[in-house]
Amino acid sequence: LQIWGELGEIYAEIKFGLRRDEKHEAGSDGTINAKLVEVKTISPEKTSDRVLVKSQGNFEQLLIVRIDKGFQFEGKLIDRSELKGASGKFLRGRLADDT
Repeated sequence: LQIWGELGEIYAEIKFGLRRDEKHEAGSDGTINAKLVEVKTISPEKTSDRVLVKSQGNFEQLLIVRIDKGFQFEGKLIDRSELKGASGKFLRGRLADDT
């Protein structure tokens, strides 16, 4: 459902200071501290803490937001340079510390 992504972005606004892009340009959802940020939300149905983002995306940081079954939110902001898969079509990130 798209509602999870919307909830993730609202959490990003409150907790991380995300300023959403009004133009909704592809490749980023807004900025945090003047850096372009892509927000990826992991819904309660998902068991993995890993996400994929298109490597073409116009973002400098990835914010992963997880919503658990008890509707508790957790987030992690990762610099693009720390994501795996730089030579492929997708970049991989995960909520756990070993991106």
